[in-house]
Amino acid sequence: MDDLGWRSVLFVPASRPDRFDKALAAGADAVCVDLEDAVAPAHKQDARAAAMRFLAEGAKGDGGGGPDRVIRINTPRSVAGMRDALALIEARPMGGTVVVPKIDSPEEVCWLDQLLTEAGLDLRLVAQIETLRGIDQAAAITAASRRVSAVMFGGLDLAAELGVPASWDGLLYGRSRVVYAAARAGIPAIDMPFVAVRDADGCRAEAQRALTLGFTAKMAIHPGQVPTINGAYTPTPDEVADAERIVTAWKDAPDGVIQVDGKMVERPIVLAMRRTLARAQAAERASTSRRQGDAA
Repeated sequence: MDDLGWRSVLFVPASRPDRFDKALAAGADAVCVDLEDAVAPAHKQDARAAAMRFLAEGAKGDGGGGPDRVIRINTPRSVAGMRDALALIEARPMGGTVVVPKIDSPEEVCWLDQLLTEAGLDLRLVAQIETLRGIDQAAAITAASRRVSAVMFGGLDLAAELGVPASWDGLLYGRSRVVYAAARAGIPAIDMPFVAVRDADGCRAEAQRALTLGFTAKMAIHPGQVPTINGAYTPTPDEVADAERIVTAWKDAPDGVIQVDGKMVERPIVLAMRRTLARAQAAERASTSRRQGDAA
């Protein structure tokens, strides 16, 4: 599976197909149509049909332009989640990504992987870890299948289970476990949404704080949050220039240590600079994809 390269993932309720086009035009790297928390039980069936159409339309028609199309199903431990999985098999989307919430164990990932493989579906999975059992099993969950292309941290559910406010300090351990598991698996980590949708400064500060912890993307619950999140996770021109200079200088380092701008540079710093360049390249790919979608 290719690197997702996401910075922002905008969520929209599957029960509101009238909002899909607006979400796709918001500038997010991915748009996730949500069948889980955003949809009441009585509306699941109609929402499920709309979500499957959303995936199918993306595979048919935009020539690779526009944001990635994603759906979040219900937990596979529920009847609704099993119906979501069967609907995917019946709809047979040609591509796309499926977020699997409230994962407690690697067995859940393996079950979905086997189901999709038997059906011949080339779908990526994003594991959303948001329970105490899931945090304990984070490393095993992220390594359970090659389909797992990213991991999401679901802090609101975890805070409720812990009985603590959804604050930075209260969720720091959980965030850290998810980032470590993602790094070990070599996949991106996506941070929880910032719920104060009108507080752009607060959203930016939390996104930047999560970046220093190891997250490279963040969920958005309102289109207005997307530019703020994209900006926080896109390296600045100065950061890119510094990274390019260090990576280039490292190629000529005979002893594994170099000096750049009066500072000693060793391999861990070079690896960090390469990650910065990878984020910049991903941001450029996302921007190019959106421009192609706008031109189509």
